[in-house]
Amino acid sequence: MEAAAYKRLYPHEYYEKFVSEGARPDGRPLGRARPVSVARGVVSTADGSTLAKIGRTTALAAVKLELVTPELDAPDEGGLDVTVELPPMCSAAARPGRPSEEAAYCSRRIADALRDAKVVDPKRLCVDEGRFAWRARLDVYVLDHDGCVLDAAILAANGALRDCVVPVVSVDERGEASVGEAVQRDDDDDPKPEKRKKTENAKRAACAVTAQSAPLSLTTALYRGRLIVDPTAEEEALATTAVTVCLDGDGSVVAVLKPGGDAEATESQIAHCVAAARARYETLRRALRDAFGEDV
Repeated sequence: MEAAAYKRLYPHEYYEKFVSEGARPDGRPLGRARPVSVARGVVSTADGSTLAKIGRTTALAAVKLELVTPELDAPDEGGLDVTVELPPMCSAAARPGRPSEEAAYCSRRIADALRDAKVVDPKRLCVDEGRFAWRARLDVYVLDHDGCVLDAAILAANGALRDCVVPVVSVDERGEASVGEAVQRDDDDDPKPEKRKKTENAKRAACAVTAQSAPLSLTTALYRGRLIVDPTAEEEALATTAVTVCLDGDGSVVAVLKPGGDAEATESQIAHCVAAARARYETLRRALRDAFGEDV
């Protein structure tokens, strides 16, 4: 029987032949993750964008800024909305129509990770308290789904926020906002109070979206008692469960996620997943650093 036919008919037996030898069909050891790369500024119409690749898995993230009225219960804060889309072209399993459960899950988890890691300070998104604030809409499009979509999406989201360029905003005495017009002082030594306020507003708006940290994640699958680091889509389909560990720059755990599955992850297995994520973090951060040419 040909290998391709045997793989389709007996996927677990096919995969077990490799795993029992400590390897995978793509040649990687069980504990080795795939290569990663990041490219910035790939969408010219967005205020910030990034393309992230982990193996074949590809995610495109773009940020669009909108000047809105702040919420009544948070007049000095802006907002950040996250949406993940898995279009039909990304995978044979994806279907057109309503967002899939996986897309909704990724949207919630990315928003939680960015908030818990304090990537963006919502107060810095405020332009004029009670009147104007920035709402950043972060859209992540999965172009190729070959496993570990959440890891690629979080990486792309971090890059898009770091790439975001915020227009300068000035607010005049009538309460009208002007986007893209810098306010200059006539006299730096003794500026008028209202002119000083407008200048300060412009400065705050110009540096609003500043990524203060970089929460990055690694997914590890559990297959017949073995841990498979950075699984492909085929490996995820065969695995009994998966654990995603998200870490911050100082190595602290931001989140440990386990979206269902047929088996429980033991405390020892979760500890190994955290250790694998810590070992992987520097590679992911280096990819961001190579794209932005700065310390991330």
